[in-house]
Parts: sequence; C-alpha cells; structure tokens
Amino acid sequence: MHSRVTDKVVDRENTELRILGVPVRLCGLPVRTPGPPLRIHGMFAWIPVFALFLVLSGCAGRPLPSTPSGQTDPSRPLPTTPSGRPAPPVPSEPSRVFQPDQLPVIRIGLLVNRDSASLTGTGGFKVVDRSSGEVIGTSSSGQMWKMQAKGAWIDVSAPGGGAQGLYTGPIQVTPTAREGRIKVTDRTYRGSMEVVSNKNGKLTVVNILDLENYLRGVVPPEIGKLKESGIEALKAQAVAARTYTVSNLGRRKDLGFDLYGTVADQVYHGYAAEWSVADRAIAETRGMIATYKGKPIAAHYSSTCAGRTESIEDAWGGAAVPYLRGVQDRDRGSADFCRHSPVYTWRVEWKKNTLENILATRLPGLDPRKTGEFSLRDISIKQRSPSGRVRLLEIKSNHGTTTLRGDKIRSALRRPVRGQPLLRSTKFDLKFRQNTIVAEGGGYGHGIGMCQMGAIGMAGQGYKYDRILKHYYRGIDLKRVY
Repeated sequence: MHSRVTDKVVDRENTELRILGVPVRLCGLPVRTPGPPLRIHGMFAWIPVFALFLVLSGCAGRPLPSTPSGQTDPSRPLPTTPSGRPAPPVPSEPSRVFQPDQLPVIRIGLLVNRDSASLTGTGGFKVVDRSSGEVIGTSSSGQMWKMQAKGAWIDVSAPGGGAQGLYTGPIQVTPTAREGRIKVTDRTYRGSMEVVSNKNGKLTVVNILDLENYLRGVVPPEIGKLKESGIEALKAQAVAARTYTVSNLGRRKDLGFDLYGTVADQVYHGYAAEWSVADRAIAETRGMIATYKGKPIAAHYSSTCAGRTESIEDAWGGAAVPYLRGVQDRDRGSADFCRHSPVYTWRVEWKKNTLENILATRLPGLDPRKTGEFSLRDISIKQRSPSGRVRLLEIKSNHGTTTLRGDKIRSALRRPVRGQPLLRSTKFDLKFRQNTIVAEGGGYGHGIGMCQMGAIGMAGQGYKYDRILKHYYRGIDLKRVY
C-alpha cells in the first residue's frame, strides 16, 4: 500500500492525517496531529505512517488483518445438488455451539474475497464501525454506500461518492426500521450486514439474521415454490434445512461466518425467494429439528435419488452413519417417489475429442501428474456401490492410469455444454459407439439423505412431513428445541 502524508495546510490545532487522500481513522476515530501543519517530504515522509501502523496494531477490538498475500482461496468443495456446500476473514466471533431454547442468530457468507461491495436499503439504515461503535453515517431508502478493500483497511464512501475514511472494521449496516431490509448486489435480505476485511486484503460480506427468517430464503430455492398440496414436503425441507444449520453452526468460523449462501451449504436467496406456503410450513415446524440419540443429525439432502439413496460411506468414504444409509425410494412395492423428476433418467453424449479436451482440463486438478497433451485410451467402471452408483472409475491415457472415486468422477466427466457443469450423478452406465462415449444414468446429486423430489412425491401421496423425514433418515426423532 503506497502511503503519503498530505502537506495541505489546515487548521493549526486540527491537522487531519490522510493516506491516499482519505482521512485515517484509528479504532473508528479520526487521526489528527497537534500543532502547526506538517509538510514532510522525501524518505522521512514514511516515518509518521510507519509509527501509525505500530500504534494501530495495539487497538482494542478486532485485530488488524494482514495485507494481501496474493494467494487465492482454497477451492470450495464441488457443488453437487440444487441443495447443497473460502479469502478467510479474521473471525470476530467465538466458536459457535447451538444452545437449546434459544432462537439462533446465524451468519451467512454472501460475498467472499471481493475488491468492493455496494449496499443500500429499502428504508432507513445506519452504518457503524463495530470496533469503536462510531456511527459513520445514516441514509434513507435507496442511497448507496460503497466499501472498497484497501489492504488491511476498508475504504467507506457515503452516497454520492463522498469519502468517509479508512476503517479496520468490521463495518455493520443495519436497518433502522423493524421490517427494513438491506440490498447487496442484486438481492435484498432481512437482518443486518457486516463487511469484513479478510486476511487476503479482500472483503467478505456477511448477512446476520435469526434462523427462522433465514429459512424463509432457503426453503423455496431448495425445493421449489410448491402449492398447498406440497406443504408437507415444504415442512420436511424446513426441518432438514433447520437441522443442517443447527448442526453446522460455526462450520466456517475461520472465514467469519457459519455457512455459505450457495450450494456449498444451502441455497439462500433472501427476501425475494420468500413464498407464503413455505412461510406457513416454516412457522408450523418452528424450532423442530431431526435428532439421533439426542443430537442434531447431519441432515444431508439432494435433488433426485433415482430409486435409491446412497449410504454416506459409499459416497464419501469414512465411517457408516446409521441414519444416512441407503434406502429404497418407495414403500411396499409402490413406484419410486421421485419418478416424476425431470432428471429421474438422463443421457450425456461426448465425442471422443470433446471428452479428451474436458479430461485434459479437469484431470490435472484431480491428479497433478496428468498434465500436458492428453489422449484417451480407455474408460471403464471398476466398482459400484450397493445403490448402483459408480464407486471407482478407471481412465487410461497416454499419462497412464487414473482411478477416480465418488464426486471426483462427476468433476472429471463434465457435461459438454456451456460452462461444463458436473455430471448429474454417479448413477450411470457407459456405452461406446465408434467415436462416441455415452453415459446413461439417473438422479441428480450425491444421493445422501433426503431425496427432495421423493419428498414431493410422498407429499403428493398424502404422507406427512414426519413420515417423509423418517423414511429417508432412519431411526431419527423429531424434537422442538426452541
């Protein structure tokens, strides 16, 4: 960060220190130099700035983040379903543990590792430097505040572009009215926002709100805006999403929040996603979670299981979990509950050279030895799980043999369409026709836990939400915890 002390003449007793032309604030307060105005030139101009940074390191409140390291985030786990999984910030919150009988207030990471963020409101709101409690400013509906990353600082600009100063943050943006909302990029959210400078010198924007209001922005994007006939599926989704949240509080505490607002955890679209039928489902199951032996379960779910869910140890390895074992998506000889899903069956076709290009791009990230020109010689399924999903896939090429497991298979066999999305599931067969490779399969996602399309099918047949949940998560209990 290039710094200079300005030599503009100001009031003798009120000289304000500026870096990059912006007023500097120490723990939220402007830094001023007593006595006559300073005119410092040459190499000695750096001395006051260096001294200032030494002082700043002793400020009360949130520790100063380091300047940018130039390193990018670790890669996120690959999205696997419409349901769902980091520029780590210096966390200002302690490790979080769910407390029964208390409505949890949660932190959702909306934007991570950004150079800037713009925030506005649907009504009045205030902007506060949390480290000092200073109210930086207040605004009315529609007025835009901009935050920019400046190394270890957050450069806060008021509506109209007026500079407010450099802050260590976090900067909190809070509606002044009960029903006020804050807009970030193109979405509006309940609760308040916190803008944090992370250790990569970038910004993280966190939405802070209570769990029940969070679910209003999660349930419809996850399972759809179902009609009244699907309310039991909406209730099952609400309980599953609530349980997932409770069991994962503090999961990403090193990043300064609990969960991502994406398929990396749960899809969260805020206020615009809210739906009256889903709101009723959430209200009627308020505080209800799924437990096993008295503890919240790991409530995984995915879009479409195509006839049978997957045991967690077969999909991701590790130990078996009693309530996450594969189950048939039917009851007493009925047809599969998820058979109405548009991805109950599917077909993907690659030309050999197209698949070679995809593998040449994707395999190095899965196996660092596989770099350079790529020539596919054979691809074959070596092992399946009891549900029929591919457990081991073997790829032979001019680089030798690569064996892929689980979701790495979906990551390697990308679909040959714009953006090269993941293969929908690992439940497929391979066929070879001259210069073409064909995958014929079914389902969408990892297949663990509740099948969302199956839940919709069960609701349509008159099953209540508790039966739906206990069908997919065997041996669980339902408990109202607040």
